[in-house]
Amino acid sequence: MDYTLKSDQKGRLTAIVDIGSNTVRLVVFHGPARIPLPVFNEKVQCRLGLGIDDTGLLNPQGVELAYETLNRFMKLIEVMGVDNVNLLATAAVREASDGPAFVAEIKKRFGADVRVLSGEEEAKLAAFGILSGLPHADGLLGDMGGASFDLVGLDHGVFDKHDTTPLGHLRISDGDRTSIPDMRKFIRNKLTPLKWLSDMKGRPFYAVGGSLRAVARLLMHQTDYPLHVIDNYTLSHSDVTRLLDEAAKLDQDKLFSVPDVSKKRLETLPSAIALLQEVLEIVQPSELVFSGYSMREGQFFLSLDEELKSQDPLISSCINLVEREGRFGQQGEEVYHWMEPIFANDSEEHNNLRHAACLLHDIAWAEHPDYRADHGFLRVLRLPVAGLSHHDRALMGACVYSRYKGDFKARIAKPLQTFLNDEDAVWTKTVGAALRLAHTLASGAPHLLDQTHLEIRGGELILSLPENEDIFLGEAVAKRVQTVAKHLGLSSRLEHG
Repeated sequence: MDYTLKSDQKGRLTAIVDIGSNTVRLVVFHGPARIPLPVFNEKVQCRLGLGIDDTGLLNPQGVELAYETLNRFMKLIEVMGVDNVNLLATAAVREASDGPAFVAEIKKRFGADVRVLSGEEEAKLAAFGILSGLPHADGLLGDMGGASFDLVGLDHGVFDKHDTTPLGHLRISDGDRTSIPDMRKFIRNKLTPLKWLSDMKGRPFYAVGGSLRAVARLLMHQTDYPLHVIDNYTLSHSDVTRLLDEAAKLDQDKLFSVPDVSKKRLETLPSAIALLQEVLEIVQPSELVFSGYSMREGQFFLSLDEELKSQDPLISSCINLVEREGRFGQQGEEVYHWMEPIFANDSEEHNNLRHAACLLHDIAWAEHPDYRADHGFLRVLRLPVAGLSHHDRALMGACVYSRYKGDFKARIAKPLQTFLNDEDAVWTKTVGAALRLAHTLASGAPHLLDQTHLEIRGGELILSLPENEDIFLGEAVAKRVQTVAKHLGLSSRLEHG
């Protein structure tokens, strides 16, 4: 698989303007790339769908704010030199009787066409956002917006049944429904007729949308969770049921104390909590998986060519990062293949994570030497790649942390203490020691590693070196071979010729 961007693809920008029922948002992605890299992200809460059930119309104040917001966004798109622009409108514009007039006015003012998504299109775009990082996702996806809650069944990456319900947070909290029990009753009446949801029992539920991400922030805050990455934050059915029951009893001051969430988004927490509680009760999923991706990423994914879509999202993202910031080009590939003989029994998953760690092994090269371990660890742990479990993030981060001789007992390494068991720690320290040895041998020079060979033979770790090549000789090389061997429970030996 060729992961290299063609020269005419580098630097291209894609803008997606999401005209939602609650917010109007502009996201500009750098690409094309297998996983989108946002270079600009701004939203304004226009609340276009407020009161739509009573009037059948868009919120008049929201319409004016939307025009003002779009005026700024379209000018930003122009000055940024964006190549590809997509304006998408969702439930409120789709349902309001004055939705067509609103769309026509946007065309008149800004010369831009708006694509008004059907409920099915909206749901499937959200699903593509999930599938961009988890190509074989299997379970139920729910995307909560301002005016709708879209549901899609996923059968190992293939679309199954779907429905759109009027369960956006603006509607759930509308009228006299101010308490969570009242909201839950309203939600139950809308979900109960969807008999196909019973087919989803015992499978994961993927939670999508800003209000559901705010719930994730709340739960992380409640539990002092050590990694503040929403994507793939996963809780068992029993754990999330307990935590949501506790959250539902919090007073407003406690709810509004959640860090890193805007006050307006915090106001949606009661309706989002109520929705999740009902989904958990009706569907009985095996686990709840929060997603940091949505229909915007889904739209970006669909714009890619088939070659890009087929790339592994993690490896592709790592290669793109190294192309932007690395100093040794693709030496990570050489390192990965060079150390393969000592990891011959690894699973496919561990091989992929080791591949990524090799690509990123020099990520902190430009940092102060005393802080390279910390910076490298945090960069890898928080890598903006969809679909990585938090355990996988910790494994990769630990490999790079160990490569820089990081202290696993240090305060900054708390995520490692949370996510990794003893076996994980040994594996990551072995990978890290092998990365240090590779760097010592090659020092970034191309093809030097190809002159050496690492293998396990007769209970020993043997590093074979070419005869009369003193570039590989030195105390550092011998010590680092010994360190790798120690983690493997072996003795070590250098072999010449």
